[in-house]
Amino acid sequence: MSQSDSDHFKSKIRTIFWPIKRYELAKFIPMAALMFCVLFNQNILRILKDSILISEISAEITSFAKVYCVTPAATIFVIIYAKLINHLTFEKIFYHLVSFFTGFYVIFAFILYPNIDFFHMNGEKLDYLMSAYPHFKWYIAILGNWGYIIFYTLSELWPNVFYILLFWQLANEITSTKEAKRFYTLFSLFGNSSVIVVGLLMLNLSSKESITRKLFTISDSKILLTQVSTSFVALSAIFSCLLVRYITKRVMTNPNLYLRPPEELSKNKMGLIESFKYIARSKYLWLMLICSASFGLSMNLVEAVWKAKIKELYPSVTEFAAFSSIYILWTGVVIMILTVVGTNIMRTRSWFTAAVITPIVILITGSMFFVLVVFDEVIFSFYEGAIITTPLALAVSVGAIQNILSKGSKYSIWDTSREMLYIPLDQELRTKGKAAVDVISPKIGKSASGLVQSVIFTILPTATYNSISSSLMVIFIVVCLLWIYSVRKIYFEYQKIV
Repeated sequence: MSQSDSDHFKSKIRTIFWPIKRYELAKFIPMAALMFCVLFNQNILRILKDSILISEISAEITSFAKVYCVTPAATIFVIIYAKLINHLTFEKIFYHLVSFFTGFYVIFAFILYPNIDFFHMNGEKLDYLMSAYPHFKWYIAILGNWGYIIFYTLSELWPNVFYILLFWQLANEITSTKEAKRFYTLFSLFGNSSVIVVGLLMLNLSSKESITRKLFTISDSKILLTQVSTSFVALSAIFSCLLVRYITKRVMTNPNLYLRPPEELSKNKMGLIESFKYIARSKYLWLMLICSASFGLSMNLVEAVWKAKIKELYPSVTEFAAFSSIYILWTGVVIMILTVVGTNIMRTRSWFTAAVITPIVILITGSMFFVLVVFDEVIFSFYEGAIITTPLALAVSVGAIQNILSKGSKYSIWDTSREMLYIPLDQELRTKGKAAVDVISPKIGKSASGLVQSVIFTILPTATYNSISSSLMVIFIVVCLLWIYSVRKIYFEYQKIV
């Protein structure tokens, strides 16, 4: 092989695995580190919120919390954010929001949770009211367990506020469309490595062999698990603020790294009502909203049933957290693999080819899970003796595989594909429009799912996820097909703009 052939081969390998130029590292490294911190907190909070709320109360209450707590909170946030963005810089908005969210997490872990009997309604009185008014028992449970509900609500909002909205808004602001094809999947590769770190960390903290389980009672160990985990969240939040300061002071003031034309920044900003009218007229954003809502709706339909199964198998907070840590760890591994695949699909194939992967994966794996849950007796009787595990354990395992593959493709391929759609838009749509789509739409999806479930549980107090899983399966398949159709439609709109 000649020297020129060797150099060409090395250049080709470098283009595939590391397409970042040397001078771009000053922008790439702090952004990748910021994504790591944001996702590190997101995944710790994901484990804690489900482990605490489902283990302390039940899986059914999550559908009520998403409809009547999370979605209203997301709507209020978007209105406040649209006001803030007209008066404060991105840097100050980030600091204020991090302080508010992290402040509550710390208060919950160190004040509310250790003294939960003092702050919450008396357990016997709560049980009496729930049994006396069965049709309203879950609404009563929300009020009686308000501390858990607020923690769950703010933990649910973290990924939409800090990852999908703020991180990607900053990335879209300082990255061109050409750079995005090289940067975004590598952001995902480095940022999502935090998922593996969180999985290992939380598995160690919640396992039976951990110091917390050996030295403390079950009650004390779940509180200590929450306090240690929240301390890591607070440290990561502080570091993320330092990174945002570096990016705004060093990267956005460097003309070689920050490519936005200055005249766009000096454009007069619209008022709140005018902004929402402008956003509402955008067919492009409506299609994006449908796609984001479809993910939230389809995944929530599967996860609701799956998490109810997990609680049956792992009833305590620490056991639930230990299991969650394992599937979070494997989700990180799958994200790493799919990110490498997605990087090359993004560069060598069309946007549609990359974007449609996630809804297809969710449709196939979710359908398999529902079939197993709905027809478990038929399947086990047909394969009697061939399946050596219990129906419950098998359902939990298949649900974990479904969750790992779906979240893996979502965080590695879908997120980066979706964010590229914002880059060619104007300032108003990239900021307030993005806030409306990215914060509200996933919650609309989850709330639509939660509304269906909460209405059923209200009308039929004895209903469980097992009894309504067949109906949820039909809704799930329809939503996934709608998602695939919307991806195709938005691809045509994207081509017109670009």
